[in-house]
Amino acid sequence: MKVTQASEPDVVVDVVCDVCGMSTRDGEGELRYGTMHASWGTGSRHCGEEYELHLCERCFFGQTAEMKRT
Repeated sequence: MKVTQASEPDVVVDVVCDVCGMSTRDGEGELRYGTMHASWGTGSRHCGEEYELHLCERCFFGQTAEMKRT
């Protein structure tokens, strides 16, 4: 989840992992995250729906490893 500060334009001040809920900022204050995105098209039960997950490095690779296992 992107945390923004209202301004023109909005400024991203943090990105919180959608799995563990922790900030994705590293020790130097840099944002370190990966995204998973789904956009469902015509014929899908979820046609027109879009999803975007923001994940810290640990959760991103944990989730991709779990997908490969199943």
